Amino acid sequence: MRRKTTHAAGSTLVVVMLVLMILTVIVGIAANFTTLVGRNVDRTNTLEQAVAIADGCIDWNFAYWRAWAKSTVPITSKLTGGASPIPLPTTAAFPNVSGFTATRANYTTGSSTMVQQCKVIAVDPEWNAMPASATPTPQVGQSATDLTYNYIATAYVTLPAVRGKVVAKVQRVFQKQQKSPWSYAIFYNDPLEIHPGPTFHVTGWVHTNSDLYTAHASLWFEDKVSYGGSWNIGYMTGDGAHTGQAPLSPHYLSNSPPTFESQHDPFDVDDSVFSTTDPNPNNDSYHELIDPPDLGYSDPLGPSIQHPKGERYYDQAGVIITVDATNNVTIGQGNGNGSYTTLSATSGTTAQKALFNMFDGALTANGSIQDNREAATVRTVTLDVSRLTNTSGTATNGVAWKQSFNGVVYIYDSSGSSTAKRGVKIVNGSTIPAGGITIASQNPVYLQGDFNTGANPASNSGDPTTPQAATYSRQSCSILADAVNILSNAWVDSTSTSSLSSRDATNTTVNAAIVAGNVPSSGGNYSGGAENFPRFLEDWSSATLTYYGSMIQLYSSNQSTGVWGKANVYSPPTRQWYFDNNFKTTPPPGTLMTYSYVKGKWSLL
Repeated sequence: MRRKTTHAAGSTLVVVMLVLMILTVIVGIAANFTTLVGRNVDRTNTLEQAVAIADGCIDWNFAYWRAWAKSTVPITSKLTGGASPIPLPTTAAFPNVSGFTATRANYTTGSSTMVQQCKVIAVDPEWNAMPASATPTPQVGQSATDLTYNYIATAYVTLPAVRGKVVAKVQRVFQKQQKSPWSYAIFYNDPLEIHPGPTFHVTGWVHTNSDLYTAHASLWFEDKVSYGGSWNIGYMTGDGAHTGQAPLSPHYLSNSPPTFESQHDPFDVDDSVFSTTDPNPNNDSYHELIDPPDLGYSDPLGPSIQHPKGERYYDQAGVIITVDATNNVTIGQGNGNGSYTTLSATSGTTAQKALFNMFDGALTANGSIQDNREAATVRTVTLDVSRLTNTSGTATNGVAWKQSFNGVVYIYDSSGSSTAKRGVKIVNGSTIPAGGITIASQNPVYLQGDFNTGANPASNSGDPTTPQAATYSRQSCSILADAVNILSNAWVDSTSTSSLSSRDATNTTVNAAIVAGNVPSSGGNYSGGAENFPRFLEDWSSATLTYYGSMIQLYSSNQSTGVWGKANVYSPPTRQWYFDNNFKTTPPPGTLMTYSYVKGKWSLL
């Protein structure tokens, strides 16, 4: 009996020891696992911190790269090493990162917190790095003037962690995009409202740098739509014309609703440079595009290395026509620097004399029409385009047109204002010389009759596929003004003071891009929207306006400030409006570009 008890006790002790050993092993494994998990968590958290720091460094680089890319002309493919235009991130930029330093040295391991290989390099369209001395090769977009310059920003960040270091390698694509606004059917710098009554199809791209307002199912977008602010299926604050109307979603391409897109700055100038409170009259708004410069002040749109003739159409014009307060008309040849050389029939070169004679015979001052939207009589200077061309549709003087004239005419009455109503009237423009024409003015423009059609085209009978005569090739043309009013083939100045029922419009076709201002929605007044961007003064209820072009709003009107929606002004036409795809390859005379700076594809290496 005693031996059995001793044997049982010994067996129990062995079992206890085995259990203790197993428990010890389990505890050890658990402790090792816990340590490993903790280490991995620590390294993961540290890596996330490193990625965040690297992304912050890339944001830093983007701000400086953007400023450099705006000012460097022509764009060069400089690296951010050596004599770099882009400074390294500073300690002050990362106050919560202990021991922060930044360098452009090649990546190596180190013991301190370090951002290494923090740089921006130019790459070609295949993303191959380009030498610092090379001229960059941009991607060409939908038109020859649509260019994208590609860069890659890189930041390597090393942070200390448990048992060593963690390294985050971050890259991001930077792009400077140059795009012609003529590539858009509708381009707005300010809020874009489109609230048509009848069905309205938009056949080209649409973009606004601000907010987009769409609230009618009668609206059909047939191409891409983008906005720089927000998209609202509803009405803009201040619009009192649609009170009580239930908003409805517009139609758009399947799986392609309006989307956010970076702002496209006109002429590479963002609106932060403008001020109406400083004494400089040359920097009030994008309206400067169509204003003459004041040579006594600095001009952000004046001649530069990138734009030797400046951004203003006054500076770009080959011919400048001025009407003063007493109706004296001066014809000059633009010098591209805010001045012009006065022309005459008896002085200057043969080409300058011919240029003077061509325009002198096409101008008539001291006309007048009643503009009921402005509730005022407008004094007009009239440009008869037919006097610039002969019966074959070419310029009346080939020497003048080809050698001394670039196709851009700037014409204005210098006495015009929001109270002294002045305007430019364009007539008999059905035939345009080869190469097209651009007419710009700081005054409102009144475009009368078929324009750039070659004759009375079939579209005047309702066929939108033929907006010009069969034997005529429509030219790339544009009208830039404080406001653009379209007058039909039936317009007569003398009946402009009569009631609306006496101002019946007839079918009319216009083939031209329009850059103009609007009167924004506010105080219960609707801007008129894109559907009323070109203004009307007739009863169009039995007539069709066939329009091929591109509509661009960059500013508010300064002179044509009458609000939309008054009685006895107009009845809307049947709208057959189409984007002119010719602008993608052949823009109108003159230069008008927008620029975007985009942070694109982001990746961890």
